[in-house]
Amino acid sequence: MTGSAGKMELLAPAGNPSAALAAFDAGADAVYCGLHKFNARERSENFTHDELAKIIAYAEKNHRKVYVTFNTLLKESELKEAAAELAHLAECRPAALIVQDLGAARIIREYFPELTLHASTQLGIHNSAGLEAAKKSGFRRVIMERQVTLDELRKMIPDGKPPVEIELFVHGALCCCVSGSCLFSSWLGGWSGNRGKCKQPCRRQYFRYGDSAGRGEFLFSPDDLCALELLDEFRSLGVCSLKIEGRLRRADYVEKVVRAYRTVLDAAPKKRPEALLEAQNILRGVCTRKTSLGFYTVPSMKKLVRLDPLGGSGVPCGKVTGTAPGGFEAVMSGRLHVGDTIRVQTAADAGDGFSQTVLFLESKRRSVMKVLSGDRCFIRSDKKPQRDSLIYRTGESGTDYSGRMAKLPAPKVPLDVKISLSADGLTAAVCTGDQFHIALPSLSPAKKHAVSAEDLIREFSAAASEIFEGGVLSAEVSGEWFLPSSELKEARRQFWNWAELRIPHDLPHRKAAKCLQNFRNAYDAFQPSALELFPDCTAAAENRTADTAAAREISIAGPEDEIILPPIVPEFQLDELKRQIAGLIRRGAKVFRLTSLFQFALFPEPQRHGLILKTMFPFPVCNSECVRVCQELGAAGVQAWIELGRGDHEQLREHSILPLEVYGYGKPCIFTTRAVLLPWQKIRDIRGNRFELTKDGMLTHLYPEQTLSLEDIPEHFSIFRDLRKCSEQETLLTDFNHSRDWA
Repeated sequence: MTGSAGKMELLAPAGNPSAALAAFDAGADAVYCGLHKFNARERSENFTHDELAKIIAYAEKNHRKVYVTFNTLLKESELKEAAAELAHLAECRPAALIVQDLGAARIIREYFPELTLHASTQLGIHNSAGLEAAKKSGFRRVIMERQVTLDELRKMIPDGKPPVEIELFVHGALCCCVSGSCLFSSWLGGWSGNRGKCKQPCRRQYFRYGDSAGRGEFLFSPDDLCALELLDEFRSLGVCSLKIEGRLRRADYVEKVVRAYRTVLDAAPKKRPEALLEAQNILRGVCTRKTSLGFYTVPSMKKLVRLDPLGGSGVPCGKVTGTAPGGFEAVMSGRLHVGDTIRVQTAADAGDGFSQTVLFLESKRRSVMKVLSGDRCFIRSDKKPQRDSLIYRTGESGTDYSGRMAKLPAPKVPLDVKISLSADGLTAAVCTGDQFHIALPSLSPAKKHAVSAEDLIREFSAAASEIFEGGVLSAEVSGEWFLPSSELKEARRQFWNWAELRIPHDLPHRKAAKCLQNFRNAYDAFQPSALELFPDCTAAAENRTADTAAAREISIAGPEDEIILPPIVPEFQLDELKRQIAGLIRRGAKVFRLTSLFQFALFPEPQRHGLILKTMFPFPVCNSECVRVCQELGAAGVQAWIELGRGDHEQLREHSILPLEVYGYGKPCIFTTRAVLLPWQKIRDIRGNRFELTKDGMLTHLYPEQTLSLEDIPEHFSIFRDLRKCSEQETLLTDFNHSRDWA
């Protein structure tokens, strides 16, 4: 599915079963969805276990795919529960799991190897070194960081043959922050985006600190992405999959967007301009913000954030003219149907709007199902909006998929089979070790058309069993043989009858349960050993940070200095960073702080002699399995993820095989973006929280005014004190999101 001549997969969001069916009906090749836990969209409806099993079976029957999001960071206390969820997923056999946490990836590789791994965009992979590191870590596909530009992609994969499959976002809402590094929501209230609970503070108004007029701007709220015009470019780069964002969206939104992109992808080259116009017309009816090319081009980057009030996302369709008992009156500027969802927003976009589903419409004193532009109507509501408030249609009444979903059959049990054809007959070996054998009286040397391995797989895939279906099928043929098709069909029929009698019907459950128990046994058998802690570290001087943006030579005071590598290094700056690292090593640098997965690829094995590699924020280390990954990659110590509380740290320390460090003091970067923002330095939100914006080349960073300070950290932790943005004499101190218990 890669290369200029290959078919690119169209991948759609499915926040619920209805959205999945709508996506498939509209032409999606695959959908991605999540269960109720361990996915980055916990606010979406999501799937039950039974719904997931049914939709996977439906997809496979129709030659489509289902990817499951397992893309949150896991605390140590959650590893066993997460492993149990992975065991269930191993039974369901989705096409792949989308994973952010390297610890979760290790559990999958070690105990559930039949599950395919895709690297989440939250891993922040944005250069060729990241692709190599992902491949080494067992990922088959990388979902690229969403702020990678087209020029960087061209340099990253100049021959159109990436080392792993490449998946790109092509449509939907954008995070203003670089993927995987945002602490904004968590810092303000404990709602971690890395845990699927983001409250989207980037969509709120912010004010220039000290501006007495109090004029707010939407500093971090970007346009939505629409990359329809770039599809041919993506194909030439060898992109495997085109991803639509929107697991919080309704089925009608998913259906329209998929249909628009399908229209362009299926058009012949000469018909592409017409198809593009048709697709754009389809998207005009989609409820969304204004669209752009996102971060793919520098010009679009500069215009991505609109400072004017954005209002409620959706298509404008009316204005409130007054209120009445039980609802409000409106004059329409567009159509509205019973069952549609609307957002009512004050004309000034002051943020006090509300959303609802339209359950009753009245026009000319009678109940109606729809109203059109120019109509006056009454909308039943328990809210009382201000006069002249704007009405946006945010969703349309569409097809009811609930009945269809309920009728989907229960999935059959997949059975892996290895088929062999030889002079002795046909043998089919299953994963339990049992073997089925049948003699074939009509088997004879082939004169023209010999039976191939593909013929065997094709025939046995047509399972005639009420319980089993073909799972992973493989075949081999010893010699060249002719076999009548009727006899091959009979062999297949007898095999599946034999399987129903011989093979346990709960085989996947037994296999997954055994793998789960293996993980639990290994985890419980771990015996902690005394670890020699690294000394406490203080980062203060400018010479401690490798600065590729300025491309300057870095001097060091002595071999004891620790060099902090920048977490974001675009492809065009990667060679410069490698040159800097080599120069630092020649001048005696021994300790390097790694802030992103790609940086392990910058230290090949022969160069590591005598070096000490440590991870630190924003590299996410939340659990002992991730610590093991870091050790396998070459790390000698790790810094625990900054969002963890004291109890989380203590549990992690008990199972860690590397020295553990705590980010104990400093102003962590809570937000980084390549979007061009206002040149304000100090800002505040409506609640009085204050922040500082700093510019570094193409990047803008957001830092809190308050300094994180953890008290009474136990002696068995090393402490990292970060003085790069503050001093030891700070008086405005806080713990992390006011909920961490270090007392």
